[in-house]
Amino acid sequence: MRRILAPVIALLLVLGVVPVALAEQTASELGAESEFYELINTSRAAEGLEPLAVYGDLIDDARAQSELQAADLCEGGARICHNDDLGSVTTNWTRLGENVGVGGNYAGGVSQLHDAFMASPGHHANIMGDYNYAGIGVVIREDGSLYVTVVFMLGPDGLSSELPDEPEQAGPNSLSVPAFPPGADLIGQHNPNAGTWELAGEDAPFYYGNPADVPMACDWDQDGRTTVGLYRASSGFLYLRQTNTFGVADISIFYGIPEDRPLCGDWNGDGLETVGIYRPSEARFYLRNSNTQGVADMVLDYGDFGDIPLAGDWDGDGVSTIATFRPANKTLYVSSGSDAASYDRSDYQAGDTLVVGDWDADGRDTIGYFRPSTGTFHYSNWLIDSAPEYFYLGNDRYSPVVGRW
Repeated sequence: MRRILAPVIALLLVLGVVPVALAEQTASELGAESEFYELINTSRAAEGLEPLAVYGDLIDDARAQSELQAADLCEGGARICHNDDLGSVTTNWTRLGENVGVGGNYAGGVSQLHDAFMASPGHHANIMGDYNYAGIGVVIREDGSLYVTVVFMLGPDGLSSELPDEPEQAGPNSLSVPAFPPGADLIGQHNPNAGTWELAGEDAPFYYGNPADVPMACDWDQDGRTTVGLYRASSGFLYLRQTNTFGVADISIFYGIPEDRPLCGDWNGDGLETVGIYRPSEARFYLRNSNTQGVADMVLDYGDFGDIPLAGDWDGDGVSTIATFRPANKTLYVSSGSDAASYDRSDYQAGDTLVVGDWDADGRDTIGYFRPSTGTFHYSNWLIDSAPEYFYLGNDRYSPVVGRW
């Protein structure tokens, strides 16, 4: 049976909304969701169509998308936006559609927004479409703006109206990954177009940085928790943050030129992860043993022009060492330690984004790949060539980041 994604339709009624903090789901939001259900099914009944049942697995995804819009996290500064990963919000669907809109939270506001949907051909087509389920999420901001997302689905009869205990991978506002062992590294994503981050285990995405900043993540203060950082090529500055929240940099370091690529690790085994850069025009690493302004403590020539720079604790000795990956021959070159060697990686494909992590908590880092063409993340617990595990991660425009969040 074909699986069809119907057009996702956006509708804007109110402009000039001021960003504010979101609260927990309120009685007003629950009431608005119920009112939207009633209005949609009343409109369908008037055309002789069956009502849409509530499917709980769609509700959390609809609410997440409304939260994203209300938090002003749409790409490019758009006021409203649809879920680019709509096809991953649930399973067992044969057809999905989505309406999103923003109106006002006042008497008659829900009805007015529904009327606007009905007057729009695209929205009307979804409301009257060949579906049997819907999930509706409403978020009301303190300034009175009401954001709604309606996810429509055609699927098998008898699905539960209860919310799932563990939300599935839901797109850009709810990052969920398979369970890794305690102490293992986890995956996150950075949106380079919007400057937002979403990290596995965190409640919501947050903004940090500017579009086009290069993401990085390490334990900058030796507290056992990985936090985010950025390299701004236009200025040569590294901006490090000691919490995974919106805010300004806790540490700013001028350390590089526009072509440089950032990396970080515990270069001297003192337990503190610190900054470094790789300069492609020289095939040279510049590493620093403190997160402070200054010259490099180590300058290392390694690899060849065109290599991808990496760093990790490849042998579990507590010291990070450099490595490069050569796309031309799909080979990883590890520079030092007991595992110093080269490793063929036939699973690599052109266009994959490489990261380093300890996926099984054994103290040894290996590599992983994000494959934009499929939205999947591939990883192995071995440096040697081996069949990788993989799972769906999401948006092909995002950059992967790794850490113990």
